[in-house]
Amino acid sequence: MNTADQFTIQKILSLAETYHATVLHLSVGNPPMIRVNEQLVALPEQNVLTPSFVQEVVISWLDPAEQERLQREKQITVAKSLENKKRFKIAVFYQQGHLSAALTLIPLAPPPLNALGLPAAAQQLATVSAGLVLVIGTANAEQSTTLASFVDYLNQTAAKHIVTIEQPVEFLFNDQRCVIEQREVGKDVASVESALQFVAQEDVDVVMLSALDSPQAYTAALSLAAAGKTVFVPAIASAIVGVLSDIIYRFTDIEQQQIRMMLAHTLVGVINQRRVNTVSGDRAMIAEVMIPNESIRTIIQKGDLLQLNNILYTSREPGIRSLDIALAEAVSRGIVSRDVAMHFAQNPALFR
Repeated sequence: MNTADQFTIQKILSLAETYHATVLHLSVGNPPMIRVNEQLVALPEQNVLTPSFVQEVVISWLDPAEQERLQREKQITVAKSLENKKRFKIAVFYQQGHLSAALTLIPLAPPPLNALGLPAAAQQLATVSAGLVLVIGTANAEQSTTLASFVDYLNQTAAKHIVTIEQPVEFLFNDQRCVIEQREVGKDVASVESALQFVAQEDVDVVMLSALDSPQAYTAALSLAAAGKTVFVPAIASAIVGVLSDIIYRFTDIEQQQIRMMLAHTLVGVINQRRVNTVSGDRAMIAEVMIPNESIRTIIQKGDLLQLNNILYTSREPGIRSLDIALAEAVSRGIVSRDVAMHFAQNPALFR
């Protein structure tokens, strides 16, 4: 990358930081675009990006192995610390024959667990001694941030061996009370499945994943949870019933009964979270939480998953709260407007 291009991208990154952008888009034929408070706007006083500029800048961020993978697969996601000393998750891809990139800012450290805005029951899932914890939500709900906060909290409060299996590695942890090993798929391990199989033979207390991508990987994760490990898994899903169904129906009819049984016995909690705009102009976490009781475990084992919705809406147990109830509480406390609640609600009619 020549000096002029280097100066320009440093200025773009600096301006994006000044405007508190969470995402920066570099796309040929457009000026740099930033996302601020969920709004996509052009970075002020910047020129339209040329093919040569985007090509030079993006390629400079990739090592030879990553460049080869990009050439082969036409897309790649990496995490890098760039010129402004900030760390970004960078999605690189082609559109209309030109390279493009979307850079998502990764904070230097995850927020403290008690600052996430999660209910107490959800926070307690950070410290479970064994079992499967699912953190789900729609895109941009910051599931990975929640799990990073879980790991950071354990790092400060417990002596554990933690392994993260990520693609790519996002937050970087410095060992405090824990030994934390971060393994990147494609660099440190060949696949999620092989990494989980190897971890099963190690002295590991907690495993955090960035995704599960195959039935074999789900089986390995469930087996780890059944063996007494804590397994943190994020997923993009809008509902608890949906994510459990997705897991089960990845398997053949013959295998599904065994998977339902494993889920029923190993699942210790599900958080279904959203990041929403508040009345004051900030962002707040709204979360549904389900800590399985015996009734829930029986429903999962039998496969009658739609019954979970009834429990979420009617239960008064502290470990069970529906997303709509959480939104209604936020509206009543003046944190979220009725319109925002209606947008995120699973039953919008409740807020009309």
